[in-house]
Amino acid sequence: MNTNLPENSNLPQKQQTSNEEVDLIVLFNYIGKGFSNLFKFIGLIFKSIFKGLIYILKPIVTYSKIILVIILISAAIGYFMDKTKPIVYSSSMLVKPYYDSKFPLINNVKYFNTLIEDGNYNDIANIFKIDVEQAQKIQSIKVVQGPETETELVLEYEEFLQSTDSATASNFTYEKYLEGRDIYSSKIFEIKVEALQNNIFKDLEGGFNATIQNNYSQTLMDKRDKLYNIEKISINSSLDKIDSLQKVYISVLEAESKSQSRKGMTIGDGLSFEKDKSVTKEFELFNKEIDLRNQLVRLEREQLEEDVLFETVSGFQSVGNKVSKIQKKYMLILPILAFILLYIGFALSKIIKFIKNYEG
Repeated sequence: MNTNLPENSNLPQKQQTSNEEVDLIVLFNYIGKGFSNLFKFIGLIFKSIFKGLIYILKPIVTYSKIILVIILISAAIGYFMDKTKPIVYSSSMLVKPYYDSKFPLINNVKYFNTLIEDGNYNDIANIFKIDVEQAQKIQSIKVVQGPETETELVLEYEEFLQSTDSATASNFTYEKYLEGRDIYSSKIFEIKVEALQNNIFKDLEGGFNATIQNNYSQTLMDKRDKLYNIEKISINSSLDKIDSLQKVYISVLEAESKSQSRKGMTIGDGLSFEKDKSVTKEFELFNKEIDLRNQLVRLEREQLEEDVLFETVSGFQSVGNKVSKIQKKYMLILPILAFILLYIGFALSKIIKFIKNYEG
């Protein structure tokens, strides 16, 4: 009886170990089923994608001969349309407006396009001083931002930061500043003209120059000139006063040089050295004169730099360039359009057939 006691005492420990093993087996079974379901789900996704691709490609393969014939016919038609359509030429003009003359320039270009779309070629001919026949050759007129370098944009951004308060400047990053720029932010503008005649562009320059001229910008320039003239008169008056004072100080110095009562340190044979007040005043006047004359030169330079309402940076070419845009090639457009329409037709026929045969 004593020999059985140890065996009975070990039963709870063995039972606990067995239960833990069962729990681990159940856990691994759950994990295995989870991975199995995950792989099945992934496989189902790829299977669905594969079926979808097959379903999409099936009409193309089934009706490949019909599609190929239609595409070839469309490409041939597009080729002949490209050959028979008129040749379009283009040329560009770069202008740099001053005194807000960019606003009437952009608005007038919009107005010109409206006249072209409405067929008002008489008005176009009057504006640009050309024949009505030439006006009918103009296809479109556009104005876009001119070429800008990264350095110019950075300098423009720094000028913007200096012109605003610190709170506003801290919220404006360079990228945000560039996003907020529009066509009116540019300093140079490119005027693009497309026409059916390759030698018409030079005749249009005079019309564009006339459209940039406007009373508002002329008034701004006149005000600027008046302010410059007032500043120059004030500076010249100050220079006259300085000149008079300099003459007075020179006469004082001459009188002092003849006087034997000047005090100072003697070097050699009667040579004296001292910081005379008259000499100091004359030197200050001399520096002030230099400063005023520099201001006068700066005003003259600024007035000469912007003494017109606009500058023509680069005029139209004598002969325009042929316009060759791939998005306007009928040889490419028609086959793509035909393929899309055919595919939509095949898809609709499949859907209609499915609806008719559907019984719930």
